[in-house]
Amino acid sequence: MDEKDTVILRELQKNGRIAAGDIAVMLEVDENEVENRIAALQAGGILRRCTAVIDYGAAGVDEVAVILSLKITPERGLGYDGIAAQIARFPQVESILLLTGTYDLQVIIRGQSMAEVSRFVAEQIASIEGVRETMTQIVMRTYKEQGVEMLRPGSRDRQLITF
Repeated sequence: MDEKDTVILRELQKNGRIAAGDIAVMLEVDENEVENRIAALQAGGILRRCTAVIDYGAAGVDEVAVILSLKITPERGLGYDGIAAQIARFPQVESILLLTGTYDLQVIIRGQSMAEVSRFVAEQIASIEGVRETMTQIVMRTYKEQGVEMLRPGSRDRQLITF
């Protein structure tokens, strides 16, 4: 990987739909070279996916996001990786981070309702062997997601959450 690859990755991270030709102009190289580099970055597992950042509130889609902090007993020979791999298999899980501090893992979970997310945490996550403690925090509002500001002009609403 060289400086050109780094520029390509940064541009794709900012805008996953940017054309290879536009990146080629920035780098002053041929468009085919950019396409070949992108293919090599994908084949090498460096460029995993280009995704969309969605404002579900603006789309009128009901969604609940929670930040789940976990205290874990590491598995012999696997450490935290085994439990993280089990959690990663669930489609509700958006991301998993290994942390320093009070909790070991931070898991971002999304669902259609608080009841759905609560049931998922209680039945699927808390029951995993090695999970000692969970702390769930409800995301009330997202101000910035993957580098994209999510504030809408004139929007001061907060999501109504009922228990």
